[in-house]
Amino acid sequence: MAIRVRDKGPGIADSEKKAIFRKFVRGSAAAAANVKGSGVGLAMVRHIVAAHGGAVTVASQSGEGSAFTMLLPALPSRDSHGADL
Repeated sequence: MAIRVRDKGPGIADSEKKAIFRKFVRGSAAAAANVKGSGVGLAMVRHIVAAHGGAVTVASQSGEGSAFTMLLPALPSRDSHGADL
């Protein structure tokens, strides 16, 4: 299953895309624009998604916003007796 969230913020430089998922790291464009935040939100998302066997990706260009995609494994379908289909 994929869940995508998009924003129209300042975007994220390619050199910062991995770092923004660490605790207390904020993108330089957000800091330069005085956007408030502590840098823990994406770290929490990554941790929660990973705990469910998934991953988070980001697509972004400076000045053009960002799209974050959470990829989660789907549960197998089950019949009315609880058996996998």
